Amino acid sequence: MTLMRAKVPKTTIRRGAKSATSIALDSKVNTRAPEAIASKLDDVRAQVRAMIQRGELRPGERVNEQALAQQIGVGRNSAREALRALEQAGLVRIVPNRGAEVRRLSLEEAMDLYEIRAGLARTAGRLATLRITGEEEQILANLIERMEAAVVARDEREYQALNDEFHRHLLNATKNPRLIKINQAVEEELTLYIHKGVYSFAQMQRSAKEHREIFDALRTGQPDLAAQAFEMHVLTGKKRMLDTVSTDAQDR
Repeated sequence: MTLMRAKVPKTTIRRGAKSATSIALDSKVNTRAPEAIASKLDDVRAQVRAMIQRGELRPGERVNEQALAQQIGVGRNSAREALRALEQAGLVRIVPNRGAEVRRLSLEEAMDLYEIRAGLARTAGRLATLRITGEEEQILANLIERMEAAVVARDEREYQALNDEFHRHLLNATKNPRLIKINQAVEEELTLYIHKGVYSFAQMQRSAKEHREIFDALRTGQPDLAAQAFEMHVLTGKKRMLDTVSTDAQDR
């Protein structure tokens, strides 16, 4: 006599379906994913960097981790990691048994950085001329017109914002990510010594003229001329910084 085994009903699980517990675990993992953590730290670093550039955190000023974390709405660990990254960027220094403080930059260090920036500008002017697209050229042309209008209106704040945008688009036209990153690091370190908004009317006029010369060389496909014009533009900025330092010393 043959015994028949009772069939045990199988539980069918659709491929790709997940239990509530699995979904919850995945959600927890996603919030701790390396990409999410890196993105959050990038945001925190950007906020602290902007505070330094706006002068809210001054050179030599101590940065309290707890107060900083509360101010920008993050955990203390995130604030600490951001400060460590900014130390590597040269904007902050960590002092044993004291904590972090905004780095002081000497005049000599600022001069060295300007020389590096001028060399980068020369390379950027040449590469941008060779690699710029029609769309990028049109963006620069529009910025030139708006800067010249800001000079006529004597709108220093608007001119400074457009100046920064012009430089950013010009560097992007090089299609060289390493060059862009190095230049950004040099400019950020320079903000420890110089502050935005130091343009006089005459300086705005000269700066706008230099931007026009850079753009004309770029537009007409003259890489050597564009390289020279951009380098000289940065060196003129160095002279303006020295003039500002001299004026401040006389006022004391």
